[in-house]
Amino acid sequence: MEQLTYRSPLGDRNGKNRKFADWLNELGKQSGAYVIRRTLNNKILYVGESHTGRLATTIKRHFWKWKEDEQHFHFTCDPADVDIAVRITPQKSAKGAQDNLIRRLKPKYNTIGTPEEEPAF
Repeated sequence: MEQLTYRSPLGDRNGKNRKFADWLNELGKQSGAYVIRRTLNNKILYVGESHTGRLATTIKRHFWKWKEDEQHFHFTCDPADVDIAVRITPQKSAKGAQDNLIRRLKPKYNTIGTPEEEPAF
């Protein structure tokens, strides 16, 4: 299994705007899976994926404020507290890469099961 390489910083806050790190912006229109890990204790928090060529945007969503909505859960965190590992894949392989990482890493904020099961957040 390929070793994951975690990277930070993710960016800086400048007033109301956030400037993301160049390496994160360079993910651009790629697809793949990613892992969010707490920097302080290396605890795996969340694994996600983008299979639509929007990997950078998908990752950045975890650092935006979201309106509270009971029907939709959005794992958000402070970029100063986490680092991220990314596995670039073809679009059709991103979901499988995510599922494999969830099984292997057992992140705190997502689980994997049958499509009928709701994730346990």
